[in-house]
Amino acid sequence: MIFDTHAHYNDPRFDTDRDELLASLPGAGVGRVLMPGTSIEEQPLILEIAARYDFIRAAAGIHPHYTASVEDLSALEGYLRNAAAHKIAAVGECGLDYFAAEGCPPPDRAAQRGLFDAQLCLAERYKLPVIVHDRDAHGDCLDIIRAHRGVPRYVFHCFSGGADLAAALCGMEVYCSFTGSVTYKKNAALREAAAAVPDELIMVETDAPYLSPEPVRGRRCDSLMIPHILAVLARARGVTEEEAETLTFENAARFFGPM
Repeated sequence: MIFDTHAHYNDPRFDTDRDELLASLPGAGVGRVLMPGTSIEEQPLILEIAARYDFIRAAAGIHPHYTASVEDLSALEGYLRNAAAHKIAAVGECGLDYFAAEGCPPPDRAAQRGLFDAQLCLAERYKLPVIVHDRDAHGDCLDIIRAHRGVPRYVFHCFSGGADLAAALCGMEVYCSFTGSVTYKKNAALREAAAAVPDELIMVETDAPYLSPEPVRGRRCDSLMIPHILAVLARARGVTEEEAETLTFENAARFFGPM
């Protein structure tokens, strides 16, 4: 079975066929899905969707693109305090995003670091694993998670670094999760990183509706596309696709805990 460890099925791009698509996943071999949060405003819909499907669990967190008030952090803590009742398996996605789009103001790095730190404090308090968003911020992400060793487990979702970053993370027993970007021709260094991650620390995800893999790049992404990602990971690691599927499922089940 397949475990898609990161899919945004609350996204409006799924409004027209969400229930039909999700109902089809188990029959297509997708055994579990984790839906992360990115803002307090979207969290109710995520929890509503997770409640309707036995194979879906949720996370709760605030993405670095958003600011957060004291009230937002209080609301987040309310969800985490009652994690089991809400089917919440992790904090996230949260982290740092230093990418500066052309024509946009530079990111407020200090505010992002403060928000990330606050969410890791909550993860420590409620003993929940963390889904880390890291874009162009590898060094600061590493520094902050080193300061929060009370978090049970970390995964760097949509891993975007090279073999050196993978080695640093794996030395800290941090999981690395790979998306459709590992299938892109220009990303040979990402495939090298995927090959270097120890068996027990690798996972797979879509980040749906984003990052559709080759050969379906350009389409709206969903969990049915995971086999394309697994095929590339298997080749990079010198194993069969079935072995890659089993390995990543078992790792994700261990990371997020029982359904």
